[in-house]
Amino acid sequence: MSFTNPLVKNISPWKRNLLIIMRVLILILGISIVIFGVGGTKVFGIMALLALTIIYLPTLLNKNHLQLIPVEVEIMFLLVVIMEYVLGNTFGLYGRIPHYDSFMHFTIPMMVSLIGMMFMYTAYIYGRIKTRLLIMAFLIILITIGIGGILEMVEYFYDQFLYTHISHVMPTGLTQGSPTQNPLDDTMTDLFTDAIGGIIGAFIGVFLIKRAEKKGQCMEWVDQFARLEGFKDDPDTDELADDKE
Repeated sequence: MSFTNPLVKNISPWKRNLLIIMRVLILILGISIVIFGVGGTKVFGIMALLALTIIYLPTLLNKNHLQLIPVEVEIMFLLVVIMEYVLGNTFGLYGRIPHYDSFMHFTIPMMVSLIGMMFMYTAYIYGRIKTRLLIMAFLIILITIGIGGILEMVEYFYDQFLYTHISHVMPTGLTQGSPTQNPLDDTMTDLFTDAIGGIIGAFIGVFLIKRAEKKGQCMEWVDQFARLEGFKDDPDTDELADDKE
């Protein structure tokens, strides 16, 4: 009986090793922040551990512990966790580096847009949508900008209404504002940067998809996204069928 994971057998060893290193690193950092963090920084350690649990939960819940989430997606997700909760909040890079906030507002939408293109292209391959790559890119850009706008509203609500009631319990500090800009200019800069990141991420996705199509490599990653989106059968069933053969 083979227990080879059909979802990761074609993945480069360096990607698997990088994923393991990032998981262990976030686990160690998260626990350390919770234990040794001062004041509200403990919250960011909890958030890092919670994010790690959420992304790893699908692997834990299936009986053969298969990697259901595409490795590239998990690596980008964990990278955002490190940049946001560890570097940005715990080590204070948001306050120490004037444009770190803009960097994050560019990087995260770029990753979201790129991943969104992969999901939409997978839906196209499986006949769930019928449109051109550029239309997919346009829709993903709009969705990414919308997500950025929602997050700005969440930050505003947190600062103006919620934080006044929980600051004595979780003194995390305000989420809006910039060392160099007033709150309104900071919010508009964030939204414009979200849009730029989303545009670049979408067109990187278009480029990677077209390159993969020319090399005949699309199905190597499309199958992974298809399982996550529910377009393909449960991997446990596939593996058991392979074992019987």
